Amino acid sequence: MPNPAHSPLPQKAIVTVTDALLAEGLTGLRWQLRDLVMDGACLVVVDVSDVDQISSTLLAALLDTHRVCRRRGGGVAILHANRKTAELLQRTGLDKVFAVEEAA
Repeated sequence: MPNPAHSPLPQKAIVTVTDALLAEGLTGLRWQLRDLVMDGACLVVVDVSDVDQISSTLLAALLDTHRVCRRRGGGVAILHANRKTAELLQRTGLDKVFAVEEAA
């Protein structure tokens, strides 16, 4: 029987998304997320504290990343979501897909 105390922990990666980064387009962020997953990240934590509003294309990129991470037993967590973002995730049901932590 394997000892859970010696089980490898999933590799975690933290990504900070800002409005300035989003203004440049999502291509760079998509590649960054892809590279993190290809390097073995199972849990991707996305800090959106500096984002006023999450776009549908950002959500699509996060869902793509989440799908790959779930196959490895992980997922995507969204941290510091403002009220507008938290409400959007709740309305779309994505608060059940992503682990979401609202801003204080």
